[in-house]
Amino acid sequence: MRKLLAVLCCAVVTLTAVAGPASAAGTVPGLTGAAAKAAAGSMADRFLQLRQGKALAQRHTFWGPEPQLATSADGLVVTQSVTPSLRISNSNDVVYAPTMKPTGHSCVEVVTAYGLGEAAQVWAWDWCRSVSPAKVVPIDSAFLATYTSTVDGHPAYTVREVRTNATANSWTASLRNVKTGAWDTLFTQSGSDQSSLDEGWDIFELYSTRNPATGNAYYCSDARGAVFESSSLQLRVAGNWVNASRTNSPLSPTANPRPADYDCSTLRFEVPAPNSTWRVTV
Repeated sequence: MRKLLAVLCCAVVTLTAVAGPASAAGTVPGLTGAAAKAAAGSMADRFLQLRQGKALAQRHTFWGPEPQLATSADGLVVTQSVTPSLRISNSNDVVYAPTMKPTGHSCVEVVTAYGLGEAAQVWAWDWCRSVSPAKVVPIDSAFLATYTSTVDGHPAYTVREVRTNATANSWTASLRNVKTGAWDTLFTQSGSDQSSLDEGWDIFELYSTRNPATGNAYYCSDARGAVFESSSLQLRVAGNWVNASRTNSPLSPTANPRPADYDCSTLRFEVPAPNSTWRVTV
């Protein structure tokens, strides 16, 4: 989650053509309340500390497109890869990839999270009320069958988040149900965004600790062969969906990241479709 300057550009398509019906047909099953916080565990603690700007021993790095408030977007839709088998071996390290939050001070960040010994999870992080994981969905066989399809050789889910009421600053995040073709509601929230950040983001983000024996971070060996990919990123501007581009969604913190800055010499950063699709391969 970071920064960016943007000007509207690119191809415009209608809302219904890209995002389907405005209302969701069902609800994504998952844990809420205290059960959600318990399931997210230390991964959520790191996430909150990160967003609060607290200094930690781990290195915090990120990379990806970041629409800014100047874009005037009130929605985002994107397809996010998952690696169900990934487990992180260091207790202090977490990989949040991809993680997305629309610009416009949205209330919800939808996170793909990997932590110590934990199975992969999708979170709806509440930025307007609890400032915690309001809903946690395990990426298990049921999730894969209901919400993922194969994209570029790996499973991926499509998430859409839109502002439904500007006065109340109400936002709804939904996942595309591949069985029914409908948008199932993940989480809805309204209020004042407490993230203190104007920009939106759709990024590869992590906390990492360097292994002195290898010179790389622990996640680098844990995730060997993994692909973190975000594709078909679009922003909703004035009721229309437009493709993310270099102009409206510049890459942050740099267009050309160095693997050394992420403590993983084997990382490969790619932008197959600037800037609507990005890929990080370990």
